[in-house]
Amino acid sequence: MKPNRTILALFVALLALPLVAVGQGEEASNGVASNDETVENSAVVSRKSKSSLRREVFEAEEDFYSIFNNLNDDKDFDVRCRYEKATGTNIKNHVCRARFVSKAFERHARRNRNDMSRAANQSADPIFEAKTLEYQKRMEELMAANPELQAAFDRYNTARVQFTAHREENVRN
Repeated sequence: MKPNRTILALFVALLALPLVAVGQGEEASNGVASNDETVENSAVVSRKSKSSLRREVFEAEEDFYSIFNNLNDDKDFDVRCRYEKATGTNIKNHVCRARFVSKAFERHARRNRNDMSRAANQSADPIFEAKTLEYQKRMEELMAANPELQAAFDRYNTARVQFTAHREENVRN
């Protein structure tokens, strides 16, 4: 897996984990047992082009992180989105990365003489692990306390589901 895709996967995972915890907390406080519920996911596949749907995902993601950054008081958790080209290709990937992740990559590059091939593997870095846990906790708190942030995430998730459904539909055909 390319480093940029690994980074994106990491942030999607980091973003999803707090939502699971927030959702579980809400169910418990509402007295609703999650084992008895049936959750239905449906995707509305539009006639938009793949590039248009992809752009909507990127815009919704950037909007979500913009709101998060405004609410967040720890600048290490601020997330910056940009387009990056992986080494050896001209294809740009949309990457959103928290400041503490960028700092960890820089530390790793300095230690390994700018060898970024293993930069996404930060699991051995205790500073990175601690910051990741703090980031997850902060994301949970802000998602639970701020309906605007939750709504922005819902828009991002809907756009992502639509894009994925469109892409899978085209693969089947």
